[in-house]
Amino acid sequence: MHISNIFCNFAGKIVLKMKKVIFFCVMSLVVLGMSSCNECRCDHSTKPGGSEPVCYYHAQTLDLVVNKNQWAFDDQMGMFYCSFDVPEITANVYNYGTFNLFREYNSGAQNAYQVALPETSYLSAEEDDGQTKKTVYYQQHIDYTVGIGVVEVFLTISDFFYDGFTPDAMHFRLQLIY
Repeated sequence: MHISNIFCNFAGKIVLKMKKVIFFCVMSLVVLGMSSCNECRCDHSTKPGGSEPVCYYHAQTLDLVVNKNQWAFDDQMGMFYCSFDVPEITANVYNYGTFNLFREYNSGAQNAYQVALPETSYLSAEEDDGQTKKTVYYQQHIDYTVGIGVVEVFLTISDFFYDGFTPDAMHFRLQLIY
């Protein structure tokens, strides 16, 4: 028997063993991937001191509506605002979750769409002083803050255009992931 035949037999056995190891690793990853959770939540209150929590996630979407008469105006800040009580934002959700707020246009209609906040829009309106009508262009900015149990939406418009202005009703969608 030649040395080359011995080497080929040895190399063939190694390649066969490597194929088995690679196959085992791939199958392990497939099984782990298929057994991962779909709905999860992190329970940080029960974790032993210093250890990592077992994390699962949970997603929830809430509809928030501001009617035209619900907007309040803050004279000092020069902006409109509305507060929503959101008991779903617990201390655990606030500390370990994430939040996204979207403005929904044409809510409930076939052509409804959402825009993530903050949002800045460039708009126009007709202004009538009794003698002349003119088109006024202005900027509108919508932003929000989140606290435990509360979401506040802020609407700021251009300084030169808010005499007698009141924002329209608006629909928002709050997405919580925790």
